[in-house]
Amino acid sequence: ILIGNRVYRTEWVAVPGIVTGIAYVNGDAFGTIMEFPVPKSGIIHAAQFLDLDDEGIETDVVLFDGPFTPTADNSEFTVSDNDLRSFVSTITFAAWKNFALNQTSSAAGLGLPYLAPLGKLFAQCVTRGVPNIAAGNIPLIRLVILADPDPAG
Repeated sequence: ILIGNRVYRTEWVAVPGIVTGIAYVNGDAFGTIMEFPVPKSGIIHAAQFLDLDDEGIETDVVLFDGPFTPTADNSEFTVSDNDLRSFVSTITFAAWKNFALNQTSSAAGLGLPYLAPLGKLFAQCVTRGVPNIAAGNIPLIRLVILADPDPAG
């Protein structure tokens, strides 16, 4: 979603592949590969996380500029040396605002430049705690980007 002439906000992306009703452990892949359609170049300014299960557990989102082999959900997160070559950055959601039934976390002022030749960024979440997600409460994530003003990107 383009807001103005440079600010781009992705749609909310549900973390795919989370198996509900089972406990994860610190360092596990939390879901599987995610795709964020984005401008081909820009700066990730912010990211937002909707915790619909009211867990409030620190979560990393590991970003890549190309497809990579994801780690199986609920397994220790690993990345091959070859896949690591498309690493962009890690966004950590650690500070939570609790709204009784759910929680939110934002990471702002990130200033993470990227090039996305395929018009997508790819990601996988890594939990830094022990979540146990209930059915219907899959977390949602979106990115806020300052798009390259050059449409050729």
